[in-house]
Amino acid sequence: MRSDLDNLIVRLKQNDKNAFNALFYMYADKLYKFGLSYFHDHAEAEEVVQEVFLKIWLNRNTITDASTINAYIFTIAKNLIFNNLKKKVHDEKYRLYYQEKLEEVNSIDDRVNYNDTEQIIKDAINQLPKKRKLVFLLSRKVGLKNKEIARRLNISIKTVETHMTLSLKHLKEALYLKSDKILLISLAVHFFLR
Repeated sequence: MRSDLDNLIVRLKQNDKNAFNALFYMYADKLYKFGLSYFHDHAEAEEVVQEVFLKIWLNRNTITDASTINAYIFTIAKNLIFNNLKKKVHDEKYRLYYQEKLEEVNSIDDRVNYNDTEQIIKDAINQLPKKRKLVFLLSRKVGLKNKEIARRLNISIKTVETHMTLSLKHLKEALYLKSDKILLISLAVHFFLR
């Protein structure tokens, strides 16, 4: 016998907008609070909810069953939040916010977490192929633009972009299991602010 949630998922996959609305009301408040815990901004938390449900509607046929829907929804939310935080660190307001947050880290546990994260990042950088590592360090440590890196290394801008995309993907994977708030702040400060 199917549960109500199972029936809801079946109807959602059949393009039933009422099922979509029911799922929205079931998760919207939880997602909003989840987004708010990272951004501390109502508009951005609401945007997380909207983006998650847009992705759910667009990918409704890939949902397997009710037992995985909770993990599916919050995985989408975590990925959106992580990507959003990465973009925001380039904004001066957020740079200052994350620097202040890092300065507030006083407990021994948080210091250990930061040091662990720093070591994971160093190890991940050292695992990159030689050329990719060089491109990454020229971008993030030296602060060169893609065009300058391409000219300096005599490679195309597209190649630089590919190296950076693959480098960031590798770092994200290395940090994925430790993606709590403190580590996201550490990642932002360590890589994108220096």
